[in-house]
Amino acid sequence: MQRIKIFQALLFLSITMNFSCKKFLQEDPKSFYTPDNYYTSLIQAQNAVNGIYAFTRDFYASIGLYSEDAMFMLEMPTGQARTETNQSNNNANLLNLTMTPTDLYFTQWWRSSYKGIDAANLAIKNIPLMSSAIVPDAQKAQLLGQARFLRAWFYFNLVREFGDIPLVTEPTVNADSLQISRTATKDIYEKEIVPDLLAAEQSGLPFVDNTGRVALGAVKSLLAKVYETMAGYPLQQTDKLALAKQEAAAVITSGSYTLYQNYDEFRDPANDNKKENIFMVQFASSIAEDPLFSFTLPSFSYISNGQQEKGSLLPDPTFYKSYAAGDKRAQEKQFFYSHYPNFTTGADVVFTNGQHIFKYFDDVVQQTGLPSGKCFPIIRLSDIYLLYAEVQNEADGTPGADSYSYLNAIRTRAGLAPLSGLTKDQFREAVWRERNHELCFESQTWFDMVRTRMVYDTQNDKFVPMVGYSFPGSGGIRTFQNKHLLFPIPQSEIDVNPKLAPNNPGY
Repeated sequence: MQRIKIFQALLFLSITMNFSCKKFLQEDPKSFYTPDNYYTSLIQAQNAVNGIYAFTRDFYASIGLYSEDAMFMLEMPTGQARTETNQSNNNANLLNLTMTPTDLYFTQWWRSSYKGIDAANLAIKNIPLMSSAIVPDAQKAQLLGQARFLRAWFYFNLVREFGDIPLVTEPTVNADSLQISRTATKDIYEKEIVPDLLAAEQSGLPFVDNTGRVALGAVKSLLAKVYETMAGYPLQQTDKLALAKQEAAAVITSGSYTLYQNYDEFRDPANDNKKENIFMVQFASSIAEDPLFSFTLPSFSYISNGQQEKGSLLPDPTFYKSYAAGDKRAQEKQFFYSHYPNFTTGADVVFTNGQHIFKYFDDVVQQTGLPSGKCFPIIRLSDIYLLYAEVQNEADGTPGADSYSYLNAIRTRAGLAPLSGLTKDQFREAVWRERNHELCFESQTWFDMVRTRMVYDTQNDKFVPMVGYSFPGSGGIRTFQNKHLLFPIPQSEIDVNPKLAPNNPGY
């Protein structure tokens, strides 16, 4: 019965899955479905995979009581973010590096990831058993490719956040089957993440899919990011650098993706799943709202048409000031903004807390007051440009012409002069600096910090070792310790599965 309940929950999620940010699948189950009688048609196989995508939204959706979003877990501890929502202990603990195993965000990432993994396990086990007369082999392979990509993505997030975690590759049968010990980080990568992505590479997926489904370009991009991370901490498998370079090059040279010409294109919902976007989390205004527009509006600024103005996430002043003079990204209404007209009177409102994030400003929603359906970028071409530049420099010992070309493409768009003649170490830091400035507030910076063990000292514009680095916070000086390289396993999970104990060191 436990298995049936889990399956039913996944099924109902699947029938509301959105691929285009504009319409969702609408299916009404006509009978009582179980895993044993469900997989009898192509649409059911598709819905089973659709249900996996639904869980990707949980990390970018509103949770908690005080205008909280699970993605803040990856922003608040970087030293580059702050909040106007002072009631949130979840945000405060991350900002001050005083996080505890009972904090809400950790539970959200853990549970939603494993729900997504269980949904993927169901599809991966059952779709191959379906008759080829019902689901042609080519479509079956593509569905499995999507499921394997998503399972790998969930595990990739979990292992970077929590370290050693349970490896589950079979559907949940009952509560006893959830009593699983943690698997070594190395094995999670080598036995699950990499094999899943290599299988997805061979699944016949199209290179691009503008509907929001996983495509081959997304598979190769994620595989490049996985190899890059394996080459860094904690595994330090430097032989993976060449593999990361190979996968990133395949994406770039395919010509299937193009950089935005300007930053307005980044904000335009018409570009969701197109141009620079390789993989996105899907939202739709009428069914699954993207809360980031509301969360990044200055609190009580009255610049929008009835939207809740929460001020939950905004840049730290030292980070904003770290942009070079003339960098377009720091100019008004590019990545940030400091004033905007009052919606009713038109009078200019200067924000009392300085710069706020403009990346997620939705012009249509600001005027209409409707919920935002803007999709959230997980992998952009600019990320892969910079990834290639970094791993090529590390693998070959000196930056190549292609690496300069990709790095300078990002700089040129920002209005900065191209770089040349740098040493390996100088080039590495130049790439890291661009990653911080280009990919800020896109759930990338924290993962870069833990894989490099380096942090951007924004006050002095240099990179320094992460452990031991101190920066001011609302509770005073906060200092990164070894314990902060991982988040704590949620206490609620240890309570129901004692095999997860002991918690990560320091918690």
